[in-house]
Amino acid sequence: MKDLELDGKELFIGLAMVLHSTGSNIKEGKMSFDEARPLFVDVLPAISRMILEDHSDEEMIDAAKKMGELLTEVAKDQKITITE
Repeated sequence: MKDLELDGKELFIGLAMVLHSTGSNIKEGKMSFDEARPLFVDVLPAISRMILEDHSDEEMIDAAKKMGELLTEVAKDQKITITE
């Protein structure tokens, strides 16, 4: 694999763009869930593992709790129920 360096901001923005454009493409019928499946099941989790290996359990748990709160609030604003 080619060595790429991204700082935290670039990584966050890059991941946000991937999620945004993939979601938009699915909503607009340009891409199906099945076509996006490898991205969500294989590629993004592989990137996540690379990121997580550099962080402690405590950091990951704290970040997951905060993200969970954000997901819940955004879902609530959009009248979507998220189950655990």
